[in-house]
Amino acid sequence: MTVNIATPTLTKYEQLYSKYSQTLICPCKNISTNYEKFLSIEYTLHQVCTSFFITDDWISYIAIGTTGYLVTGDFRVTGPYQFETLRAFCELINSTMSYSLIQFNSTQYITASVTPLQLFQSQAQSFIDQFKLSTTNNFLLSLNMSRKTIQGNVLLSGRQTNYKLNKVNKTSILFTTSRVYDNCICALSNTCIDNSSLFNGPNPYRIFNVTGFYVGCYTTEALLRSTLECFYNQTCIDQLQIYLLPPVLKNVTALDSSLPSQYSENSTIEYLLNNLMIEEWNSTQMYDRYYDECQPKECTYTINTRNNILYVITTLIGIIGGLTRVSKILVPISVKIIVYCFRKWRNSVVPQISIIQT
Repeated sequence: MTVNIATPTLTKYEQLYSKYSQTLICPCKNISTNYEKFLSIEYTLHQVCTSFFITDDWISYIAIGTTGYLVTGDFRVTGPYQFETLRAFCELINSTMSYSLIQFNSTQYITASVTPLQLFQSQAQSFIDQFKLSTTNNFLLSLNMSRKTIQGNVLLSGRQTNYKLNKVNKTSILFTTSRVYDNCICALSNTCIDNSSLFNGPNPYRIFNVTGFYVGCYTTEALLRSTLECFYNQTCIDQLQIYLLPPVLKNVTALDSSLPSQYSENSTIEYLLNNLMIEEWNSTQMYDRYYDECQPKECTYTINTRNNILYVITTLIGIIGGLTRVSKILVPISVKIIVYCFRKWRNSVVPQISIIQT
């Protein structure tokens, strides 16, 4: 027996599916729906992206002492550019996510009939996982391509952190000298790094090491290998401020290590970028909204039933009555055909018998 249910509600559909999942069919009025109608993806970036350490106040604060001559690898020289780069990464990830979400939300989910809840959930999770993977891979592909291009062409750093420009006496002729970081020569490797420190003016004498932070041939490469250990430590920040010139102390608060995080304090910036600096993904699947967008006009299912005695008797009577009517028509015709055939046979046999007697 086939049963039709007109304009079923979601509750009614769930009841029907629990009983007749094998035969239930509910065609959708709208076969295509944008993801944004029933899927939502939100994210939370690492706390450094909303911290004081990527603001103009902090960047200008650590650059106070750069008016005098300082060693090229001094934190006061390289630090401002590294934190500007860190801020650029945060902004780039935000813009990348915004653009990717626009594309994701406009993607259409196409179904001819209502998708059951469990299948819908597994498909939706697959869409979300694919979005995370593709967005991350596309971002890292662009970043790594830029890094390889810079390194492969041995471009000169604007801060002369990989090569130092020198003038021949008082002429206009220039020549370069490769920088050296921790016995590593930039002419041989673009990834040389050394501890980021504050030096005693132009003298190569370290007065303070910024824990976990590095300088190197390129600002970006050194930053990627750096960690935020010092900036999780209030003592380290306070000691750092003492050596800034002039010593103008600010109320700088360390990053909060008590916040739940998938990263550790000694995670490198490169590791953070490999995960888009995202602390937490928040995705929501709204099956009720999908069902409303589908708008099934009816649901159809089939069931096996046993006929009751009244139905059987009625059916038999109908069959007998039908046979009676058919016999009233067929019997006279059959008799006429038989009589006709007999007479024709008889007429063909009698003349033959007469001839034999003669």
